[in-house]
Amino acid sequence: MRDSRWKTLIHRLGMRTENALGYVSGRARQKLHPEIPMHIIAYRGFGVLTDDGWRGRLQGRVLRYRQPALPSRSELWNNLRASYARFGTRELPGVSVTGQVGELMARTTTDEEGYFQLNFDTSSTGPTELTQSVELSLPGYSSVQIDGDPVISLPARDARFGVISDVDDTLLLTKATSLRDMMRLTLLESPSSRLAFAGVAEFYQALHAGRNPFFYVSSSPWNLYEFLSDFMRINQIVPGPLMLRDFGIDETKFIAGSHGDHKLQQIRTVLSLYPELPFILAGDSGQDDPSIYATIAEEFPEQVRAIYIRDVGHAWKRASIQQLISQLREREIDMLLVPDTLAAATHAHSLELLPSDSLASISRAVEASTQPS
Repeated sequence: MRDSRWKTLIHRLGMRTENALGYVSGRARQKLHPEIPMHIIAYRGFGVLTDDGWRGRLQGRVLRYRQPALPSRSELWNNLRASYARFGTRELPGVSVTGQVGELMARTTTDEEGYFQLNFDTSSTGPTELTQSVELSLPGYSSVQIDGDPVISLPARDARFGVISDVDDTLLLTKATSLRDMMRLTLLESPSSRLAFAGVAEFYQALHAGRNPFFYVSSSPWNLYEFLSDFMRINQIVPGPLMLRDFGIDETKFIAGSHGDHKLQQIRTVLSLYPELPFILAGDSGQDDPSIYATIAEEFPEQVRAIYIRDVGHAWKRASIQQLISQLREREIDMLLVPDTLAAATHAHSLELLPSDSLASISRAVEASTQPS
């Protein structure tokens, strides 16, 4: 017990020392070299319409800008260099960040890992755009590169439901249960070469219907934000906030948060923000999505409309998933272990969440594709 306390104390002291040194270093660079290019990666935010306006948040990260390397003839080498650039970042703590939406301003300062969150709250009346563009700036820096998605998504007032979806092995083939295969796909492939499951784009577009909000929750690190965002754009998957995970070191634990804790926290945040909106939850059987979603269904029984779990193998897990399915059925909540996108779409159609013509297009996409379904 005593050794454990000493380890915790030393770890916290090391973290605070590192944070202080990072802050001092960042401030010194700002004063001595204001011409050095800075890099803002904006993560698509989300918010809610109010009676007299809207409120929302936008997160992001400030890094030292790294000039992209000239492309090589080798696609493999280009992918490796891009992967290194995504993870070999140099974050900047203590940097002032300003965001502006119309005449509305918000200010904040980056934390020890370079992350920031801007909070907006407006009482302006009149028509409200469902996508609010945010102008970002770093006071004191003359050269700033802005990437990512500096926008805040708002659900339509006539939204019927929302969708919360996993990413790995739900949208794209990742093989997250195999570390070797997952690392190979993550490091050696590009957004354009990664495979989307057949029919997912058509299914999500039909569920979206131009008004129903989408959220994506994943345990992938924030370093992969642009990679995943590009993948979604290329495959015409409904855009929505990506709620990823910080793989940094926390003061109280060596790795900041577990896979399950992260997903539970993010889903709770979304459902609590939209208490009158029911939700569809979509995931896969590869990791802990069934148990995470079952927990959410028990906590928010009135808001969970259906749960779709893509069966990615692992026969030994099916018995425990079937047990969860039976438990939720007693609460009149449908959890389905589905073999492909069409099975989930067929059930959604039975709940009158999809029109018949959309079901037909999803069926054609699944049947025509040679990719995973």
